[in-house]
Amino acid sequence: MKAVTCYLLFSCCTTEGAKAQTTKQIIDEIKAINSKVTNWPNNNGQGMLISNKAMNIFLSNKVSSYLSGNEDLSLYKNYVVINAAEGAISINHNFHQPVDSDDWVRSFVIVGARVNIANAYSAKTANRYYDNQLGFTIQKTWMGKPRTYYAANGNFKKEMDAARALIVNTLAQSVNKKAEEFERSLSALKQDDVPGQNINEVKNKLRKTFYASLRADYLQQFSEQQSELMVNTGNYNLITDNWTSLGIYIPVIPQKYMVSDDVNARVNKHYNYPFELFVSHTRFWESPKLGRLFLTFAGKGFVNNSVQSGSLFSADVTGEQGMDGANTVTINKGDRYVGQYKNFVTPVASGKLVYIPSTSHVGISFRIEKNWGTYKTLNSIIGIPIVLIDKKGVPAINFEAQLLLQDMNNSLKDTRLPYNKTAIGLTVGIPFSKIVY
Repeated sequence: MKAVTCYLLFSCCTTEGAKAQTTKQIIDEIKAINSKVTNWPNNNGQGMLISNKAMNIFLSNKVSSYLSGNEDLSLYKNYVVINAAEGAISINHNFHQPVDSDDWVRSFVIVGARVNIANAYSAKTANRYYDNQLGFTIQKTWMGKPRTYYAANGNFKKEMDAARALIVNTLAQSVNKKAEEFERSLSALKQDDVPGQNINEVKNKLRKTFYASLRADYLQQFSEQQSELMVNTGNYNLITDNWTSLGIYIPVIPQKYMVSDDVNARVNKHYNYPFELFVSHTRFWESPKLGRLFLTFAGKGFVNNSVQSGSLFSADVTGEQGMDGANTVTINKGDRYVGQYKNFVTPVASGKLVYIPSTSHVGISFRIEKNWGTYKTLNSIIGIPIVLIDKKGVPAINFEAQLLLQDMNNSLKDTRLPYNKTAIGLTVGIPFSKIVY
């Protein structure tokens, strides 16, 4: 009896010691992160007001307020971009895996698929050839270190330090409460409840799983509550960040065109694989008073062709006669192009500026693009981005109504394009799933 009593007392003490040590480690880790932020020095108006992972969450919501094109950044695991003017949709997945330490997101790889969906429908109904565009994108993005600016002798730092300390104490109480409830439930577990298993091994496994989950949950809660605090209080003057992306588009199927030198010439099939290599760099500014500003510079090179660049005439052929009603064409039974066909590489340089006021869900954007080489057009887009938020104030879907100004430098001659240079477009960006944390 004495031996059994000693064993039970030893087991209880060991259990309580393990529990206390585990909860203490979780709380101490949260306190260590908070202490690092609290003691971070203000260097020429720049310092830390929230932890690095909290800043990841903060930026994921701010940056995702604009998602209109493939060069735009989303810090969500998955996102979709629909371009009505191009009739295309892209679906993307972010392969970033979070690190265990408190660190900002440094780099990640995004893999996506692009497909032209509108042309397939219109081509089928109009008995025209499909403009096939289906391929995959692989993109690597490098993030800069976020920078937070505030007055060194102001109240922003003091208020944020006090609010974070309160968050830490509240979370510590919650951690201890959940751990106590778990230990009571675990103590009530008997050998008869797990026949064929060792009760001590079962408890150890359950305890290990519980505290690992508890740690991850409360570290994330600490980050999320800091981010919410930053959003709700606006206790900062300016936050800046930047990122650079390099990627490639790999087509799966070729574009197919039927082209003849003139209406009397034989119609030949021509193919093009529109490979694309692209790079972009974006600077981002966020101010609680002035709003958000995105400035992007991009360059790319892609395999272009005479049809896509608007250098050829389009001829609707019924199977017997051409458009002028005089030339008989029996070889082609549908749509074709007339002129000299060729594939060529087109370099492109572009710049985009986006501004969204701080208290508004509507902004303005301007994009200008210059093509070089055989295709020399100057194009621009004037847009009105609109972001819709969910009940938590997080961006849920992005729209951008666009005015497309094409061939502003009148570089295309003897084609139909000079008579149709202005168009209306619409893009839809939808970030979803969890954020890159």
